[in-house]
Amino acid sequence: MEIKNRLLVPSFILIILAAGYIGYTGIFPFFYAPKIALYNKILRLEEPLIIHFDRSVVHHKTESTFSLTPSVVGKINWQGDDLVFEPIQPWEPDKKYQVTFQGMTKAIVDFSFEDNFTSESLPRVERYTPNQGALTGPQSPIEFYLDKGRENFRMDFKVAPAFNYTLSVDPERKFFQIKPEEPLKQNTDYQVIAYEGYQSKDSKIWYSKEMVNFQFKTISPPEVQKIMPANDEEDVKEFTPIKVYFNKPMETENWNNFVEITPNAQGKVEWEEEGKVFVFKPYRWNQNTNYAVKVRGGWKAEDETYLNEDFLSSFRSYDSSGLVKKQSSAARAEAKIKEGKYVDINLSKQILSIFNDGKNMGNYRVSTGKRGMATPTGMFDIKKKNRRAWSKRYKLFMPYWMQFTNQGHGIHELPEWPSGYKEGANHLGVPVSHGCVRLGVGPAATVYGFVDVGTPVYIHY
Repeated sequence: MEIKNRLLVPSFILIILAAGYIGYTGIFPFFYAPKIALYNKILRLEEPLIIHFDRSVVHHKTESTFSLTPSVVGKINWQGDDLVFEPIQPWEPDKKYQVTFQGMTKAIVDFSFEDNFTSESLPRVERYTPNQGALTGPQSPIEFYLDKGRENFRMDFKVAPAFNYTLSVDPERKFFQIKPEEPLKQNTDYQVIAYEGYQSKDSKIWYSKEMVNFQFKTISPPEVQKIMPANDEEDVKEFTPIKVYFNKPMETENWNNFVEITPNAQGKVEWEEEGKVFVFKPYRWNQNTNYAVKVRGGWKAEDETYLNEDFLSSFRSYDSSGLVKKQSSAARAEAKIKEGKYVDINLSKQILSIFNDGKNMGNYRVSTGKRGMATPTGMFDIKKKNRRAWSKRYKLFMPYWMQFTNQGHGIHELPEWPSGYKEGANHLGVPVSHGCVRLGVGPAATVYGFVDVGTPVYIHY
């Protein structure tokens, strides 16, 4: 009995030590609160939040106290001993969240948990061009350089004034470029707002936030400062060059697409003052001829700006053939249309005048319809143009044909027989035609070059 008592005390002490060891080493973990950890502390935008428990817990206890700050709507699932929280929408980018909850193990051990995690950040704009307040050409692209690429990342843009553009994105989605489909308005302030966006797996655009907001201005356009010979200049000598003075250097290669001399003239082209002065040196101007010079809008300068609109001018070579000088009483006509181009025909005076924005651009003697075949009066418009029309009825050519009625009335140069003979040069100023409006050689080409299809024609007494 004494021996048993002696053994009892050491055995009791061994039992206590063994129990402590077991608890310390976790052999019976259900006696303690569980170990809890987040699988990831930085979540992708559509990645669920997964919380791992090292032992089984009472699910509904944990779910009922589960909380996220800021609040996020989602649903909880369990995968074994892992709590999986799936947000209804992707996480807000670059956001810090706090998760808290309380619970109980199946061994009826209470516990609580609190931890933080963040969502991933979307790419940021490192730089963009043009810079804030910069001057730029009307066809220069707008470019954005990002610090990183990201699948499903997108950028949306708002531009004012609005314009159509093509958007290009590199494969890594680190570079976005807006390229205008047409040249921008010149000398104009533009605002660009770029928004970052995230396109979720279901292709819905979930997130949109302003990234950058900046302004730039397009460069002022080139302008024609002066032309020589001056507009409406008379008695221009046979070798006088045409000089067009611009306020900035122009692109010189494709001048023939933008300078039209009517009637066509042969000569050579030179440039002066480092591309700011266009010079056309004729081999010889035709005598007694009205020439129209059109510098077409759209001609580019070296800085990518362009002429906003056509520039028109005219002159008359030495001698005369139907031209009525502006100082003549016969040429005194007031514009009936103050905006745009139009043709005015005075049957009483047998004078045709052309106007642009209310300004008289030229006056020419004509021959209109004779008695019984009078030229119709009223407001018409140019319906067709043909540089060398053929009359089946009269078997002759009608150069510089400009039809203005559906019945076949038109404005044209003196009729020309197949032999080359010009009819009626001495009839200008006398109504002898079959209803058309005849112009002399030179004036017909000028008017033809001046009008477009749709140009109004007002005929009156």
